[in-house]
Amino acid sequence: MLKLYSKDNISGLVLSMRQRDRLCHSFLLVGDKGVGKKTAAKYMALEILCRSHGEVPCGKCKDCRTILNDAHPDVITVSASGKSGNYRADDLRPLISDAYIASNEGGYKIYILPDIDKALPAAQNTLLKIFEEPPDHVIIIMTAEKRENVLPTVRSRAIVINVPEASREDTIAALSERKISKEDAERAYGLLGGNIGACIEYLNGGSDELYLRVKSASEALVKSDEYALLKILNEADRATATELATELSKVLSEAIKRKQGYEDVSFYANEARKLSETISGKALMTMYDRALEALQKLKGNASVGLTMADLCGKLVGRI
Repeated sequence: MLKLYSKDNISGLVLSMRQRDRLCHSFLLVGDKGVGKKTAAKYMALEILCRSHGEVPCGKCKDCRTILNDAHPDVITVSASGKSGNYRADDLRPLISDAYIASNEGGYKIYILPDIDKALPAAQNTLLKIFEEPPDHVIIIMTAEKRENVLPTVRSRAIVINVPEASREDTIAALSERKISKEDAERAYGLLGGNIGACIEYLNGGSDELYLRVKSASEALVKSDEYALLKILNEADRATATELATELSKVLSEAIKRKQGYEDVSFYANEARKLSETISGKALMTMYDRALEALQKLKGNASVGLTMADLCGKLVGRI
């Protein structure tokens, strides 16, 4: 049976709507890659279509079984045909005409649109008619990493749900179910937090290169070695730079917590300890803020080289 981990905000909302017979016609699930948006969308379909009079979803009725096997005729996942994984208008137009056809099983007809934030505005606009005048039997579940890339006219017609990371306990449990040792699961959680998808990808052959670079960057900060830090930060494309800024913010956050008396046991525990022993709490807070600022710039269209060079100077200068 499909499980959601630390996502009661999603399952509880759908069950409440179902019990009151007030299901919304469109949802937008927002969260980082690997956090479980597509799993949550599938779980929502189970909750909506399950025919059990007891626990929902039951995982045993015909609807549950066919959804779990990706074979339910009324749960349609729309695929994008663009080279970059983006939707074209032609990918979404068939949904419009199909939506007005009654469901095969007599219940709701659910369309799942993964990564709708990759659709260009013209493609998203093709959906407005359905959002404005949805047939009673139609429910659309979209997922997105960046809500700002979803048109306001689309967002405003959907219930936007933030998909949270799993707790430490749930992450370990989820990885253990996949025959991953507790030691490896703990290591992955220390690196990536409760992003179960990212943990699985890392443990299935992900490289340690990023984390070695973060360790080297932390060491350069302890020594105030601007040249060494600049070399590490500058040798990165946008994706790697974004990951570096993310992980550096985690190290700095943990160092701040250590200053306050908390000691997390994470992959970066040793680096955080050294930073907390070397740098003042006020300076660490400033550095943490600068890492977050750089991260936001990198998620936009800012120059990678200029952003990382600026970050380097501010981290070493504690400004």
